[in-house]
Amino acid sequence: MAVGVGLRIGSVVSTAVLASNDPGSPDPVVIARDTVLHIDSDGTTVLGGAPHPAGEARYLSGFLGRVGDPAGVTASDGRIYRAEDSMATAIACLLHECPPLPPDSGPDGGLPSVTATYPSRWDQSTVAALRAALDYADLRHIALVSDAEAAATWYASEISETPGQLVGIFHVDDGGSTVNLVRSGVSAGKAFRFAAKSAPSPAAQLATALGAFGWLSHNLDAVVVMGDGFVARDRSHVQSIADSLAAKLGVRTLVGPGPEQTAALGAAILAAGFTPARVVKARIGLPPSYDVTDVLTGGIPRIRELEAAERARAEAAAERDRAAGAPASPAPVPATTGADLRSGDARPEDGDADDTAGATLTSTATPPSRNYSAIGAVVAVILLLAFAAVALL
Repeated sequence: MAVGVGLRIGSVVSTAVLASNDPGSPDPVVIARDTVLHIDSDGTTVLGGAPHPAGEARYLSGFLGRVGDPAGVTASDGRIYRAEDSMATAIACLLHECPPLPPDSGPDGGLPSVTATYPSRWDQSTVAALRAALDYADLRHIALVSDAEAAATWYASEISETPGQLVGIFHVDDGGSTVNLVRSGVSAGKAFRFAAKSAPSPAAQLATALGAFGWLSHNLDAVVVMGDGFVARDRSHVQSIADSLAAKLGVRTLVGPGPEQTAALGAAILAAGFTPARVVKARIGLPPSYDVTDVLTGGIPRIRELEAAERARAEAAAERDRAAGAPASPAPVPATTGADLRSGDARPEDGDADDTAGATLTSTATPPSRNYSAIGAVVAVILLLAFAAVALL
């Protein structure tokens, strides 16, 4: 029996899933932990779980959104860590929580395979930073796949009856939403990211992603909606997004398990040897007890505390800059006009913003053209001649 391990580090909850696609295999094992690293004075690190203040030297959170950022992430005692190293440590801790597996339970008869997911909106350099951190931590055997591709694998394995179909993945989190299109287990192109503030409706977001590739809603086999962060705790909100997509686009829509477990489950299915392009007869299922993940170990208050400390540091830095007389922001670049768009002129690049602004200010101060002065003189002469002719009459 081939068993796969899927891991996902979320902003609030991290999930490990052990699953098999073989007929008659047991239900998947789901392990959930708060995304807080507890670091003891002796260097021992644990992901989630109840805090143990007796030996705890510091705790760390918020590293998922900082991977690839050279500024790193700040722990509770002010120490700074590389975010990608922190995430690699969290993956190692989560893998350590999994029960021992037979050494021949991998898809090829060897060691079990392990697949971890990363946010679909990450660019290649961010994924490379995590890959390098995993390799440095001697975790080269862990494969990486995007949340969207893992979620599409879950759909192909558990729901779909026809292989190779186009699936939309709508991922909502505390900062906004990410839309991906996946076909045959591979992302069809870039992820479309929409900030929470002033974002269009979910249907408009999905239509934007489809339109970029010349597709329409009827090209979709289904849309899978999943969540991450605090917004994922409100399952009714996530369900309302799915209902809105179904009503406005007329497409099959469903909410993934958890809903933050979807990607981890899909990663486990991939690790077990599933190929999205073929139909698998037996579904692996998910126990009803895992419909909603609820981790109450004190992690959320600590995440909130670290977020507040980070905001306070940013405000203090801004205040120091103001006190030091930091230069004012450069003049804004004028917006592209309709005439510019019709003539094919593009908006100036960021590096040319100052030059463009300066040119705009200079042009407004330029005196009227001499051509206009000459025309005015000619008109005056004509009027004088006309008056003279009338007087002679």
